[in-house]
Amino acid sequence: MSQIDGGKMAAIRDKNGRFKKGSVANPSGRPKKEREIRFYEITLSACTYKDWREIVKKAVGQAKRGDTAARKFLADYIIGPPVQRQEHSGADGGAIPVSIIEVRGLPAGDE
Repeated sequence: MSQIDGGKMAAIRDKNGRFKKGSVANPSGRPKKEREIRFYEITLSACTYKDWREIVKKAVGQAKRGDTAARKFLADYIIGPPVQRQEHSGADGGAIPVSIIEVRGLPAGDE
């Protein structure tokens, strides 16, 4: 615990320094900026539940006709975007060569 936090960190951590169950490091989170709040309010006032239902029904019809953007839009809302995966391999898809160098201490004066 640092002198700067005034002991606040001790209240959310256990004796091993781990976060206690149910505690959050920053309970207030990042406060929403006034601009973000205003845009959200405008969006809610302009798009009613009835409007949203019509938008979704239109997207369903477009997706059924083969519109890939509509399919992606619906899938992202219903099941979420897919997890992006990356494959790591060496040249021509082979193994990645790894070199391990053992270091045994530093010369005097280099500590």
